[in-house]
Amino acid sequence: MKKIFLLVFCTIAIPSLAQVDLQKIDKYLTTMQKEWNVPSITVGIVKDGKLVFCKGYGEKEVGKNNKPDGNTLYAVASNSKAFTASAIALLVQEGQLEWDDKVKDYLPYFQLYDEYVTEKTTIKDILSHRVGLGTFSGDVIWYRSDLNSEEILKRVQYLEPVFNFRAGYGYSNVMYTAAGEVLKAVSGKEWDEFIRENFLTPLGMNRSITSIRNLAETSNYATPHALVDGENVPIEWTNWDAVGPMGGIISSVNDMAQWVIFNLNNGIWQGDTILSERSRNLLWTPHNNYVVDHTDLDFATHFRGYGLGWGLSDYHGNLKVGHSGGYDGMITYVQMIPDEDLGVIVLTNGMKSPIVAAANYIIDSYLG
Repeated sequence: MKKIFLLVFCTIAIPSLAQVDLQKIDKYLTTMQKEWNVPSITVGIVKDGKLVFCKGYGEKEVGKNNKPDGNTLYAVASNSKAFTASAIALLVQEGQLEWDDKVKDYLPYFQLYDEYVTEKTTIKDILSHRVGLGTFSGDVIWYRSDLNSEEILKRVQYLEPVFNFRAGYGYSNVMYTAAGEVLKAVSGKEWDEFIRENFLTPLGMNRSITSIRNLAETSNYATPHALVDGENVPIEWTNWDAVGPMGGIISSVNDMAQWVIFNLNNGIWQGDTILSERSRNLLWTPHNNYVVDHTDLDFATHFRGYGLGWGLSDYHGNLKVGHSGGYDGMITYVQMIPDEDLGVIVLTNGMKSPIVAAANYIIDSYLG
């Protein structure tokens, strides 16, 4: 009798999908979109290999009464970095380069603020934001410019360091532009072609595009909005083609759900191992750690770091893997709790968006 009682007790104690109230989550997101005055929010929840929740709130463009859905396209911006790092991983798997290869071996024109740093900077360094540049340093070079990728990188040498080499975390978009050029030099293919061939098409991300030039092929996309005197104002899309490897993908919840499922399944897609075990482990290993405030543990976080294309931390005893994305008039967020086979996608088209709160609320609902 004691054994039977123990079995029943344990069965009741284990959380299950049925215990998560999706209607409550829906109500929360409805309220959030209105109270934060975000033009639109589209949210997806992946659990145990399936998209179990997908809904859009608000309007794709204010005043148009056009509600978004799971196929509505948004600029996912820096969520593209995980694709770029994974693309490099494929080349490593094929023996075409190594993580510790020097960038200058593939890009002879590559030059940073110091000759030693220039010669020693590796593929792993540029993918983990540890070359010594400050956060967003160099964005003024490419933002709204007509420069191509190589022309942008040739100007990076004039950027002053903020940290010693490999001694700090400086989030660098220009270094991911360099990664895209390395990808091109090694594979002989443009970044967008490589990404489509190896990820977007195999994973069935058929609506995802890599340039605003392709928006004309669909009518179902969100409009970016600026915030002017507290009011959302529609703005034009901005061309990011020259820096696509750092933020060029435009996607939907339905498509990003396939990407999340693929990653939660450790790089295996429908029985086909695309990313090896070694690649998966390296992508999700902190290569650059940064300080956590251990005097404030509201979110039970004890470490934060950056892997290769992914942000990493712990969250109430679970590994948390994800990234955010910021584009002109759009903010997006992808978060995964691999231990629970759980992922959350939050896509918005406003400049004041509670993306972290939305994702954490959903994750908390599953973690209990």
